[in-house]
Amino acid sequence: MKRLIYIAFLTLLFSSCQVPPVPQDHLSILSGVSNNQLTFDGNEGSRATFSLSSKLAWEILDTPGVTYSPSKGEATERVTITATIHSSNRSLKIREVGDVIIRLNRTRFTGITAVQRPLITLEQEQVTLSAVQSEYSTFTYTSKESDIEVVAEGDIVCSQPQSIGSDKYSVQVAPTKDNLSIEENTAGNITFKVAGDALSDKLQAIQRPALSFDRSRITVGGNSGEQASVSVNSTFDFTVTATTSAIEVAKGESGMVDITVVEPNTTSQERKLGAITVTLVDNPSCNISIDVWQRTALAERTMMFYYLGMSLKSFYDANLATVEKCVESGSLGDTRVLAFIQSSQNSGSLYEIFYDKGLGKIVRDPIATYDLPQLYSEQMLSEIFCDMTVRAPAKEYGLFIGSHGKGWIPKNSASLGSSSTYSTFSAEHLESIWTPAPGAIMVRHIGDTTSTQVDTTEIAGALKSTGCHLSYIIFDACYMANVESAYDLKEVTDYILGSACEIIANGMPYGDILPIMASTSPLLDRLNNSAKAFVDYYKNNRQGAYSSACSAVIDCRQLDALAEVTKRVNGSLQRIDPNSVQSYDGINLTRNPTHIFFDIEDYVIKSCTDADAVAAFSAQLYRTVTGLHHTKTFYSAYNNKANEINYYSGLTTSAPIMLHAMSAYVPEWKECAWYLATH
Repeated sequence: MKRLIYIAFLTLLFSSCQVPPVPQDHLSILSGVSNNQLTFDGNEGSRATFSLSSKLAWEILDTPGVTYSPSKGEATERVTITATIHSSNRSLKIREVGDVIIRLNRTRFTGITAVQRPLITLEQEQVTLSAVQSEYSTFTYTSKESDIEVVAEGDIVCSQPQSIGSDKYSVQVAPTKDNLSIEENTAGNITFKVAGDALSDKLQAIQRPALSFDRSRITVGGNSGEQASVSVNSTFDFTVTATTSAIEVAKGESGMVDITVVEPNTTSQERKLGAITVTLVDNPSCNISIDVWQRTALAERTMMFYYLGMSLKSFYDANLATVEKCVESGSLGDTRVLAFIQSSQNSGSLYEIFYDKGLGKIVRDPIATYDLPQLYSEQMLSEIFCDMTVRAPAKEYGLFIGSHGKGWIPKNSASLGSSSTYSTFSAEHLESIWTPAPGAIMVRHIGDTTSTQVDTTEIAGALKSTGCHLSYIIFDACYMANVESAYDLKEVTDYILGSACEIIANGMPYGDILPIMASTSPLLDRLNNSAKAFVDYYKNNRQGAYSSACSAVIDCRQLDALAEVTKRVNGSLQRIDPNSVQSYDGINLTRNPTHIFFDIEDYVIKSCTDADAVAAFSAQLYRTVTGLHHTKTFYSAYNNKANEINYYSGLTTSAPIMLHAMSAYVPEWKECAWYLATH
C-alpha cells in the first residue's frame, strides 16, 4: 500500500513540473522569409533580415556559422532581426546552412531553413556545345564578384567573362575537336576562380553527337504513298538508306529525311515496316537507325484529351469524370477516347477510355507512362501526341487541350525565371502583369509552374510530327481565340474552338459538348453548336460576374486569306488610343500601359482609314470566324470583376500594343508568324 502511494506521489510531482507547449499563433514571421527560407548572398559577412512578432519572450538558438542581432527579446508586436553569415559559399549550388530555431519558453519553433546562394549563379547546369570544333556556344552567370577568371580544361577553349549588365556575365566556349560519334561527349570542364581561388565545383561542357533524330520512331499513314518526315540533327553531311523495299527515303532540305510507304496497310493492326539508317559521310562507322511504323485501318472519330500541368488537377479530374460518363452512357457512339493524365509534375500516363460491357464499368486502359522532363518541350508533346494517334487512327481527330493559356505570349518571357529573348522588360515586370488581383477566383489563367508551359509553336511542331492532320482543336484554356495563336496552328488543324477571354476554372461543359461533337452532323455545325453550348452553360448556371464565357470557331484554312487583307489594312493605319479598343483581359494598366488581347475587328475599324480595306477585312473575317457567342460581360482574375463587352467579333489580336511605346511584348510580337505575314 505504501509503495502505491509513493508511485502516485511521484506521478503527481512529475506532471506538475511539465510546461504546456506554446500555441503556434504566439509566434509569427512577418517578413524576410520566402518559401520558409532565409536566404543569404554568397559572400562571407552577407546579411539577411527578417521580422517577427511574439506574445512571449523569445530567443533564437544557434545556427552553425550564423549570428543574429538581436538574438533574444521580450514579447513584441514587431522586431527586425539581422542575421550575418560568416563564410562564403564556394560551390556552384545553393547550400543549406541550417535551421533557424526560435524558442518561446520551452517550445522550439522550426520550419525556417537558412540557405546561402553561391558566389556564382549559373543559368544552366551544363553548357552544351556543337559537335563541330571551333563553333562557339555561350553561357551566362550572375555574380556580384568582378574578379572572376574562367579556366578551360580538356578539349575546349573559352573566353574570359564579359559583362552584360545587372551583375550578369557571358562566356563563350568552343570544342577543339569534332565529335564524330552518336554519343554525347564530355569535352571538358570549366573552373571558376574568384580572386584567384578556385571554386569547389566545375561546369561541365557537353558536346552534342554528330547525328541524332528529333524523335524515337516514325509513324506513317496506312495508305500507299503516305509520307512522313524526320529531322536529323547534324551539321555534317550524311547519307540515308532504308532496310526494306516497303519504304522509300530521300534527303530533304535543312536536315530533313522524307519517307514514303509503298503499300497500304490492310491489316487490322499497326505494323512495323522496317527502319531507315543515317550514316555520316566522314565516318561511316557513325550511323543511327529509326524504326518506321505504318498505321492501321481508320476509326470514324478519335477524341484526344490532353491536360497540361498540375495546378488545375482537381478540375481536370472533374472534366474527365464527365468524359467517362459520356462514354458510359453511349452518347459518344463508336468514338475512341484517349486521355493524357498527369500523376505528378514529373510523370504522366496515357489511357484509352472505354466502357467494358462484360465488366459493366468504365476502363482506363494504360497505353504508355512518361517520365516528364524538368522543362516541358516539343519533343515531349510529340511523343505523347504520336502515341495517341498511333493507338487510335481515325478519319477525324479532335484534340481537347485543358491548361492555363495566354494566347501567343511566349513562355520565355512571362513564365521562365529569366527575361525574354527580345523584350527589354525584366522577367519580374512581365510576370507582374499576369498576377491575379486579390480575392480573384480560380480561372484557367496564367500561373501554372514554369516547367509545364509550352508555346503554340511547340504544340504545332509536335502535332506536325505525328503525321496526322487534326479536324479540330478545342482549347479549354484562356485567350486562345487569338489570331496570332491560330496562325501558328493553321497547318495542323482545320478548326479551332476557343475563348477570347479567360475561362472559369471549372472549364467547358463536356457533358453538353461531347455528344454534339460525336454526332453525325457536319463538323462546322457541331463546332458552332458546341461553342453556343459552352456560353449557354455559363449564362444559365452562373450568376453575376461569374456568368462569363466567350466562344468562337476559327477556320484555319481561311487564315492565309485573312492575313492578305490584314496586310492591306496595315498600309492605311491612323494613330488611336489602344485602350479605346474592346479588350478581353483585365490587366492592371498601372502594370502595363495597354491591354494585351483586343478585338481584331474593332481595332481594324477604328484604326484603318481605307474603307475598302476595312470592308474586305470584315468580309474575310466572317468567312474565318463563326460560332460567335458571349455573355454580357467577361470575368477577369486580373481585376477580379465583370468587364463590359461592347464589341465582339470572336477573334483577338495583340496588334494595338504597337501603339504604345511602353507596351510589353512588342519585340516578341514582331517575331511571331502572324506579324511577319501581315507586314
